[in-house]
Amino acid sequence: MPPTPVRSLADELRSWDDERLVSLLEQRPDLTVPPPPDLGGLATAAVSRLSVQRAVDGLDARTLQVLEVMAVSPEPVSSGELTRRWGAPVSGPLAHLRGLGLVWGGARSLHLVRAARESLGPHPAGLGPPLAEALGRRSPQRLAEVMEDLGLPPSGDPDTALARLADHLGDPDTVKNLLDQAPGPAAQVLERLVWGPPVGQVPDADRAVRAGTAGSPVEWLLAHGLLTVADPGHVVLPREIGLALRGGKVHRRPEQSPPALEFRDRKTRQVDDTAALAAAEAVRLLEELGSRWGVDPPPLLRAGGLSVRDLRRVATQLDVDETVAGLVVEIALAAGLIADDGEADPSWLPTAEFDTWLAGSIGERWTRLALAWWETPRAAGLIGTRGPKEGPVAALGPAVERPQARIVRQRVLGDLAEASARHLEGVTPALSDPAGSGLVNRLVWQAPRRASASQPELVRWALTEAAWLGITGMAAVSSFGRVLIGATESGPGYGAGSGSEPSAAQTQRRVNGAKPAADLLDETLPPPVDHVLLQADLTVVAPGRLPAPIERELMLMAEVESRGGASVFRFTTASVRRALDAGRTGEDLTRWLTEHSRTPVPQPLEYLIGDSARRYGRLRVGVASAYLRADDEALLTEVLADRRAAGLRLRRLAPTVLAAAAPPEVVLAALREMGLAPAAESPDGDLLVHAVAPRRSRSSGSPVARRQPPPTATHEALRNAVRSMRAVEENTRRPVIAGAEPPPLVPMDPAGAIAVLREAAATRRPLWIGYLEEAGRPVRQLIEPLAVEGGRIRALELATGRVRGYSVHRVIAVAGTDETAPEAG
Repeated sequence: MPPTPVRSLADELRSWDDERLVSLLEQRPDLTVPPPPDLGGLATAAVSRLSVQRAVDGLDARTLQVLEVMAVSPEPVSSGELTRRWGAPVSGPLAHLRGLGLVWGGARSLHLVRAARESLGPHPAGLGPPLAEALGRRSPQRLAEVMEDLGLPPSGDPDTALARLADHLGDPDTVKNLLDQAPGPAAQVLERLVWGPPVGQVPDADRAVRAGTAGSPVEWLLAHGLLTVADPGHVVLPREIGLALRGGKVHRRPEQSPPALEFRDRKTRQVDDTAALAAAEAVRLLEELGSRWGVDPPPLLRAGGLSVRDLRRVATQLDVDETVAGLVVEIALAAGLIADDGEADPSWLPTAEFDTWLAGSIGERWTRLALAWWETPRAAGLIGTRGPKEGPVAALGPAVERPQARIVRQRVLGDLAEASARHLEGVTPALSDPAGSGLVNRLVWQAPRRASASQPELVRWALTEAAWLGITGMAAVSSFGRVLIGATESGPGYGAGSGSEPSAAQTQRRVNGAKPAADLLDETLPPPVDHVLLQADLTVVAPGRLPAPIERELMLMAEVESRGGASVFRFTTASVRRALDAGRTGEDLTRWLTEHSRTPVPQPLEYLIGDSARRYGRLRVGVASAYLRADDEALLTEVLADRRAAGLRLRRLAPTVLAAAAPPEVVLAALREMGLAPAAESPDGDLLVHAVAPRRSRSSGSPVARRQPPPTATHEALRNAVRSMRAVEENTRRPVIAGAEPPPLVPMDPAGAIAVLREAAATRRPLWIGYLEEAGRPVRQLIEPLAVEGGRIRALELATGRVRGYSVHRVIAVAGTDETAPEAG
C-alpha cells in the first residue's frame, strides 16, 4: 500500500514518532499552553503567528538564513534548490526547521508555514517583492508600455502580461543584457539596492516614463521594469532582479558556524586558586551582610528596593564599592537568603534559610549563591543607572529585572565552559579580549533577531560578576565553575521557546548535581588555620582563612583592618566594649586569645582589655526617663560638669545618682562618645547584656525574586501529553468498544489496580473500571489508561473521546475487554 501523501503540517506531525513530537514540545513549550486535544490541534497551534514568531526569534544565523532562502523561493521547493541558492548544504538547518514544525513536506516538495514567511517582514534577506506583485500595482496601460519598451509582443490580458514580464525579467541573462545597454549610472543605482534595503526614495516616482524619453538612470530602469514603483515617493528593486544581481545567491555568504573566540593559555592551578579565593570572599561578604541585617535591618522603600543611602551603608560596612555592594544584596535576594519581613513598616531581613545556609561548607554555600546568580533574571549592573524617564534604579527593586541578562549570562559562560572542556589537561583557555567583544559577536550569530544595543554591556556584566563569584578566574572558567555549569543540565536557554524558568524538580537536580562542584571548591581552597598571631601594636594577624566560628568571635572583639591571603584585625576601646556588651568578660577575652594565638598576649592588649573591663559597668544607666548610678561620686560630678552631656539635661538626685531627661539608649550612646564605659541595668539593679538576638523574616523569599516565567513541563509529562493526543486521534478513527454489557468486574485493592492499570498504559489496551464518583455512586467506564502516577490515573474515556483524571483509591474493580482480561497480581 503506497504511503499516505503529506498534504499539511498536521499530516507530517501524524507521521512522527513520539520522541520527535516530545522534542517539538520541548523546543516550543508555548504549544502546551493550553494542551492541544489532538495532533490536529497541535498543528494549528504550531502555525499560529505568535508561536511561530517566538520560534523564529530563537533561530541562529545559519538556520535563519536557510529560512530566508525558503521564504524567497517559490513553493514547493527542493532541498537541492535551497542548497544552490544558499551556497552550502542545507541538511542540518533544514532538519532543525523541520523539528520546530516550521517546514513540512518531502525533500523535493518542501513547504514553509505561512506565519514563518510573514514573520520575516516584507523584505526577507533584503530582497524586494516578486515581480508579479511589484508590477501588479501598475495599470494595464503601464504594463503594456513596459512590454513594448522591452520588445515583448503585446497582450490584451493584464494577467498574461504580468506572467510574461515575470518570466522575461526573471532570467539572469535578460537582466545582464539589459544592464549592458543601460546608461552608466544605472548600475550604481542598482548596486545601492541590491543587498538591501531594496527601497529607494525618488520624488514623483509614479510619473509616466518611457525608454525613448527617459531623462535619468532611474527613469530608464523604471521604463524597462528593472525598478518598480512602491508608492509616489519610493521605488523598489523586484526580487527576481535582486537575485539575478546577486548571482543567484540569497546571501553574500552562508553563515555556517559562529565566530571563533580567541584564547590564551593559563595554568589550570593558577585559574582555580584565583577563582577559589574570590568564591570564599563572596561567601564571606554574604555572611556578613546577613549577620548585620539580622541585627539592624534596612527599611524597604515604598516603591520596593533599597535606598541609595542604605546601599552606601552596606558598601561601607563590607568595605567594598557600591557596585559590589549591589551585587551582594541582589545575589542574597536571588538565593532566598533575605526577604522583606511583611510588616506594616517592612524591612529587609535574613530568612530562616540563611541559618541553614550558614551551616554548610564554603563550597556548599558557594554553589547556592552561584546557582541563584545563574538563574536570576535580574541584572545588578543596572543599579544606580537612570532610565529615560525614571530616577536611579534601586537595588532589590523591580526595575533591576532584565530577562535577557539571564539568557546572555548562561550563553556566555556556556561558551567559555565548552571551550575549556576541549582543552589540554593542566591548561585552561582564557579570553584574550577581557571586554568580551568576541562573545558579543557569537551572541549575535546565535540569535540575530534577539540582538540588541544592550548586549555588550550585559556581556561585560556577566564576565565581571562571574569573576567576582569565582566561577571564572584570570578570564578563564575554573574547574569547579565548569562542573557547576555542567550541572545546570539545560542548554543556555537562547534557542526557540527559551526564557522559561526550570521546574522545582529541575532546580533540585541542579543543586544535587552541583555537589561535585562544592566538593572541588572545598578541595581547592587552602585548609583553614585555627590560630592567629597577636602583635604588640594592638593588631592580630590571621595567617590564612579562619574557620567561621573563630572569625565571628574575632570580629566581635576587633575591627577588620585589611583582608587578603592574610587578614589583619585591630583591637580598639570600642571593639572591646562591643564584646563586653555581648556578654563577654575581660577574663573570657583574654582566655580566648590565649587559646587561639601562637604568640603570647602582648602587655598593651592585656592593659586595654583589663582597663575596659574595669571601667565597664562602673556607671549604670536605668529607666527614669533614665538615671545614672555610680559608687564613685567624683565620676558623677565629672559627668555632670561635662558640656557634652548638656543635651541629656542631667540633675543630681543623690550623691551617687543622676537623673536624665533622655531615654537610656540615648544616654548610653552619649556617655560612650565621652569616652566612658557605661552599662545598662535592670530595675532590680542587675547588669543588662546587650547581645541583640538576630531577627529573621517570616517570608521565604521576596515577591520580586519570584516574578519568573512559568516552569516548563518535564520530559515524562510531555510524553504523556503526546500519548493523550495520539489516543484521541485513534479514538476518532475506530468504533468505541461498547454496545454490549461490560464483562463482570474483578474487585481489586488499590495496589492490584495500579499494577493492572500500569500494564494497560504500557500496552495501550482499553479496560473497564468500576469507579466511585464524588457522591459515592458507582459507575462503569471504558477507558484507555495513558499514565498512572502520584495516585492519579490519566486516561482516555472512550465513550466521549475526552481525557480525564481518576483517583486510584476510587477504583473498586477492573475488567478487560472481550479480547483481554486482567490478572490481579
